[in-house]
Parts: sequence; C-alpha cells; structure tokens
Amino acid sequence: MTKPRQPRYADIFKEDPEKETEAKAVWHEVVSELEAKGLITPTRLKIADRYARACAEYSVLYPIAASEGPVKVGPNGGDVFNFNWSACEKLNDRMAKFEDQLRLDLRHSDVNELPPPAKPTKADDYLD
Repeated sequence: MTKPRQPRYADIFKEDPEKETEAKAVWHEVVSELEAKGLITPTRLKIADRYARACAEYSVLYPIAASEGPVKVGPNGGDVFNFNWSACEKLNDRMAKFEDQLRLDLRHSDVNELPPPAKPTKADDYLD
C-alpha cells in the first residue's frame, strides 16, 4: 500500500487554524500507530480522518462547555440545558467508538491507571 495521504484539513476547517492544527496532529498520531502495528487499511484511514475531525471539534468546544457548565441561565432567567455540553458528550462518545473501530488504545494515560491492589494482611481481617 502507498503512503497514506493526509486529508486537506486547511480546506475542511477554513478560517479555523486551531482545528486544522489539532486534526493534523491527531491524524498523524493515529496513522503512525496504525503503521507501527501493521493495521493500515483504506477503511481505517477513513475512520482515522473522521476521528481527527471529531477530536478537532472537541478540543475547541470543550473549554467553552467546561466554563459554562451543563446548565445555563436562560433568556427568561430560568435554568436551561447547555447545548455545548451536550455536543461535547456526543463528540466524546463518537471518538470512543472510532477508537474501538481503529482497535487502538488512544485513551491511554498514566494518570488514570490505578495502582495494583495491596496484598491482604492479617490486619485486614481486624479492620473489616
């Protein structure tokens, strides 16, 4: 197979260099992972493109939604649901599905790993 060609994110995200930069970075990360594992297929490259676009949208929208919170004050003074928050949740779900389809663990983080459970001791029986 020939070398994968990156989609033209400059044309896709016109007038939004932040999304363009994020999409390029994600696409290159995913494609390099796929190449390293020998998993490059035309279908996975299309999924990688859609994943990169979703990540680009999410990276710009998430700070806005996080600062606003899930509920906003509506035009009549009441509480209304924040659609930016909902969009972030849906993008997050979509990205997780793409990661599963790509068969890559792109959500890796040393921070989220739990330490191994401690070995039981005689004191555990007493403390329980």
